[in-house]
Amino acid sequence: MNVQPINYNIKFIRRKPLTSTTIEKSRSTVFKGLFDSTTPDLSQKFQYGLEALDEQSVFVVTSNEASSNMMLEIHADKIYIPVMKKYTLFIKKGDLKNMDELDSNFAIYKKGNKYYILSLAEHPLRKLLVDMPKEHYNKDNIVPSGNVRELNNGSIIHTGEMVWASSGEKEKFVFNTPKIFNPRNAEKYLNIKNIDNLQDFNKRTITALNTDYNAEKEIKGITFEDIGGLDDAIETLRKYVVRPINYPQVYQNIRLNKGILLYGPPRCGKTMLGKALANEVNAKYREYNANEFKSSTVGTSESNIRQVFKQAVADAPSITFIDEFDSIAKPRDGSSNARFDDPMVNQFLGCMSDLEKCAVPAFIIAATNMKKLIDPALLASGRFGLHIEVPMPDLTGLKQIFNIHARKQHIMNDVSVNELAQTMLENKFNGSDVAEMITDAFFNVLERLGLNKKMDNKTFTFSDLEKIALTRNDFIKAIQRITKQKI
Repeated sequence: MNVQPINYNIKFIRRKPLTSTTIEKSRSTVFKGLFDSTTPDLSQKFQYGLEALDEQSVFVVTSNEASSNMMLEIHADKIYIPVMKKYTLFIKKGDLKNMDELDSNFAIYKKGNKYYILSLAEHPLRKLLVDMPKEHYNKDNIVPSGNVRELNNGSIIHTGEMVWASSGEKEKFVFNTPKIFNPRNAEKYLNIKNIDNLQDFNKRTITALNTDYNAEKEIKGITFEDIGGLDDAIETLRKYVVRPINYPQVYQNIRLNKGILLYGPPRCGKTMLGKALANEVNAKYREYNANEFKSSTVGTSESNIRQVFKQAVADAPSITFIDEFDSIAKPRDGSSNARFDDPMVNQFLGCMSDLEKCAVPAFIIAATNMKKLIDPALLASGRFGLHIEVPMPDLTGLKQIFNIHARKQHIMNDVSVNELAQTMLENKFNGSDVAEMITDAFFNVLERLGLNKKMDNKTFTFSDLEKIALTRNDFIKAIQRITKQKI
């Protein structure tokens, strides 16, 4: 047997010696295969923040931490949970398509199974827009600074940058209810820290949790934009109440007027001003009629007054509105035959003096139709020292009031607002009369079109709604009825 030798063709390859750099590259390649090292984009980080939320944390999205921290502290009473942890997603230059920073910083928190968004815009003109896909733009989609709105699945939180569907760009912040609770990704990619001055931050929140507080109900309500013809009064309230509450750091070294007197003819908007003021500053609002304080039991009337002031301080920031104030605040004559309500005047004087010394933003607003019937001591500085007149509306004011109350009505082209306002002025209409006129005009339409009978006969259909449009004659008829009733 002939055995052929096997020819082993072996080549020796000279390799470069391993260096530390080579080893590190090798390691990175291996680890890249084992773990996903890709940095998540902005939308993913946003989702991580949502997944980390429980009922003791808040998720802040901001371009300016100092600004968002300040606004978060100002609006702490709008977060109806005790906050133990804050996750922050910083928006850096280049994160947005064509903007360097957010139009409005915002915070998201969870209560029960619902999620809420709080606008943290530092400037009141910079408002957050929250809508649903394909939803028409309208005022209800705007969340002004300090306001809260519930988030629905699929809600788009607009940053202010222009993102068009045709451009292929996706919205950065789309709220989708998290399917899991997972704080690990947020801990990896977001900034986490406990709230500074946690005890102070939660003070107003805990107060809200221990009262009969309806968050959703409190969020909604009238604002200064819903009031017409009272521009001077509104500007005075902005000067002496709104700015001091919103920016307490600026006013901490001056004495504020905690007592405000609104005076003027009835039904001209004093109560609406009080409610709108509370909503403007996100304050707790309580309303009383002065006669509620009266009691036949000795000492009870004064006790009722003290309790109102105590509650106002506990609710701070708060607006306490007292209507018909002159009924319990008449001038004392100084004689030995003191009236039954003299002790109530003395109690108000004492409580207002104590409130003036208190640093909390608690304001007492008293309303009256007859300023002359109030004890002069109550009208002095340090008591109800800020007097704001709420007059009958002039021609411009009547137009404003009409446009506000009629903005949801379909009005025909034959209606002249100038003509209506002039007629209302001649007939001495107040703000309440204007609202009543529009309501009456609406009922006139139903009668004119025979829709009342259709409703009685149960033949009314939704197509009939499209026919409802207010005409000039509907308004004139309403003005005539109200004018006749006023005489």
